[in-house]
Amino acid sequence: MRKLNRREFLYSGAFGALALSGSLLASPAVLAEPPKDKLRAALLGCGGRGTFLAGCFPKIQNAELVALCDPDSERVAALCKKTPGAKNCGADMRVVFDDPNVDAVMVATCNHWHALAAIWAMQAGKDVYLEKPICLNLWEGEQLAAAAKKYGKLVQVGTELRTDPEHHQEAKNFLRVQKELGEMKSVRISRFAARSGIGKRETPLVPPASVDFNLWLGPAPEGPIYRNSLHYDWHWDWRTGNGETGNWGPHLLDDCRNDVFLDEIGAPKRVLSVGARVGYDDAGETPNETAIFYDTGLIPVVFCVSNLPDKTNPKTAGSCAGPSSGYTVFCEGGRYEKQLGSAVAFDEKGEKIRDFPATHEAISSVYHVQNFVDCVLQNAPEKLNAPLKTGVDTAAWYNGANAAHRLGEPYSKKETLDLLGNDETFATALVDLEKHLAAQGIAMNADAFKASRFLELDGTSGIKGEYADAAKELLTIRYREPFVVPSLV
Repeated sequence: MRKLNRREFLYSGAFGALALSGSLLASPAVLAEPPKDKLRAALLGCGGRGTFLAGCFPKIQNAELVALCDPDSERVAALCKKTPGAKNCGADMRVVFDDPNVDAVMVATCNHWHALAAIWAMQAGKDVYLEKPICLNLWEGEQLAAAAKKYGKLVQVGTELRTDPEHHQEAKNFLRVQKELGEMKSVRISRFAARSGIGKRETPLVPPASVDFNLWLGPAPEGPIYRNSLHYDWHWDWRTGNGETGNWGPHLLDDCRNDVFLDEIGAPKRVLSVGARVGYDDAGETPNETAIFYDTGLIPVVFCVSNLPDKTNPKTAGSCAGPSSGYTVFCEGGRYEKQLGSAVAFDEKGEKIRDFPATHEAISSVYHVQNFVDCVLQNAPEKLNAPLKTGVDTAAWYNGANAAHRLGEPYSKKETLDLLGNDETFATALVDLEKHLAAQGIAMNADAFKASRFLELDGTSGIKGEYADAAKELLTIRYREPFVVPSLV
């Protein structure tokens, strides 16, 4: 019998043990040797985002997509037809982790799977491209960081706006180095984009026959689903999604942290939320109208979200001060506005003084995946454009806001503004929401809206202070066996 080389020995021994145990968590992790010239990647999740990522690979050098996996057999089969060379690994991602021919995984599953899928992949010796939002709560983010450190794997977060070949350095120099507009005073981030309701059934939804529902549900707590569609609309269920705050927030908040704060601000010190789900009677839980205040310790940041379609123009969700999908930095001598695809600066009189180049999101995705591939092949974690730490830091912003909302009490505008010292940026955000809702015949009052007190964050690891116990009770996820996110801290 011929002798096994080191790589064969590791895989035959350890992965054989995994196969016998039936669980990746039952055996020690195996660190695969990095590939020499080409990265072999597997895609977990063949929905909209996964299909988009698969379409990037023909444009990426030194990488190939070799395997696809999704609990919906129709989705994975359809994408396999469009992806020559990629084998159908079926519904169970653990098959992918057991495959020695896979070097890295692209995690584009439903949000509730993100943390566990990434940790399991790292335990199996795979590097990870992890779509945002990376986690459902602060605790999961902490475990992700611990896993990357323990298993020594590279993780690129899918906040592709970080890979922009032209814009970032110019913006940083303008705002923070040269200070062309003087000192910064505040930031307003907005996401005003219409979304329809998701329906409300009288009887629980029966999953499509093509879906292995046990594997689709994975770590999420069991319970009836009363929306009309299983796919995508899980975003608006707290068991499986992060709402719009955690859907577009990871992009916009992260972009702001990068260019405005130079990543010097990790987690905010405190967060306050005003919000509600209004305008359609559906099974959704997450707010579709919300204003969030962040105390960064430097300057205040306000994040305002509106999703309710406007009656006069259903393609919009009302109008707002500044970009509808981007942010404004208010400075002593003017303002800087960043909209997806472009940026512009105005002086204190409102006259435009400069345009900034910015690469569109669709183009950035290819560059972003290429950056991940190059860093894995070169074993250069320091060159990742969106390393896991940036994702964990940004996750504290959107998950902290969601925690504040869920701990909120009946809304009082006066009490909220008094608590904030009548902050002008936040007051303007409330006016934007009030005007939009009034046009729909909806009053922004205590009957529908909740407002939180300040929630204190303990860095990126959790919540401290007065509401710590209540937050822990509300936000602890009771995972389904065997799909349990391991405690690594």
